[in-house]
Amino acid sequence: MDIKVSARHFTISETERQYAVDQISSRFADLTLTIISASVVMDMQGNRFTAEVVVNAKKDFTAAAQVEDFDWKKALDAAIAKAETQVTKYLEKKQHHKNGETLAGLEAKNAEKNAQ
Repeated sequence: MDIKVSARHFTISETERQYAVDQISSRFADLTLTIISASVVMDMQGNRFTAEVVVNAKKDFTAAAQVEDFDWKKALDAAIAKAETQVTKYLEKKQHHKNGETLAGLEAKNAEKNAQ
């Protein structure tokens, strides 16, 4: 997965950049949808931070989220959570039409079978 982190109107430190990469990697690692790339843009206007997260997946699916807050970590975490919610809802909508089950349900059944 290709993750790009950039900042507007301020310079982002290496620890902040690594925090963003780690959060994106950990949140989207266990999903069945193959994530091609992710882009994080942090913007600072006065004392407010805006975090934009765009996640590109296979089959032309894009999840985009933007959150504004006074703390950059809170803004980043909330934007990542929004994008993760969009991806999860997309996966739940995809159905296996043979028996009407969602792919998430089928994966849960397979995980139960493998655990036994």
